[in-house]
Amino acid sequence: MSKLVGRLLLAVGLAVSLNAAAATYNLGTLPIGETDFGINNVGKGTFSDTINFSLGSASNLETGISSLELVLGGSVRFGISSLNMALYNSAGAKLGGGTDITVSNALPTGSYFAVITGIGSGSSGGKYAGAFLVSAVPEPDIWAMLLVGIGLLGFTAMRRKV
Repeated sequence: MSKLVGRLLLAVGLAVSLNAAAATYNLGTLPIGETDFGINNVGKGTFSDTINFSLGSASNLETGISSLELVLGGSVRFGISSLNMALYNSAGAKLGGGTDITVSNALPTGSYFAVITGIGSGSSGGKYAGAFLVSAVPEPDIWAMLLVGIGLLGFTAMRRKV
C-alpha cells in the first residue's frame, strides 16, 4: 500500500512540475527613461519568470506589468490569472510587489531583479508585457546650490526694501 501511495505522490509531483515554467531575461543597465521588456509568452499552468537588470546611477524606478488577453469565439486563447511581480535588490530584499511598483527612495547603483508569476489560463497559455521607467535623482550638491540661490534671492529682495 505504501508503494502505491509513493508512486501516486511521484506522479502528482511530476505532473505539477511539468506545468511549471520559468524563463530568465537579462536587460543589462537600464537607461534614464522607459525600457519595455516586451511581450513574453507563457504556457498553460504556473510560471515564474525572472528579469535581471542594473542601474548605472542612483535612480527612482517605476514598473508595471499587464496580461494581454485574446478571446476568439467566446474562448480565451491567451490569458493569465494571478499575475504578480515582486522587485528585489541583489541581496534578495524585497522592494515592492503587485502589478504596479514605484520605488522613489533613490535606489543605489547596482543589480536588481524582478520575479513575475502567474498562471497561464488560456487554451494556448498567456502573454504579458511590462516596462521599467527610470528617473534620475538630483545629487545633494544640486539641492545645496538651489537653497543657496533661493537664499541669495531672498537677501536681495530684502535689501531692496530697505
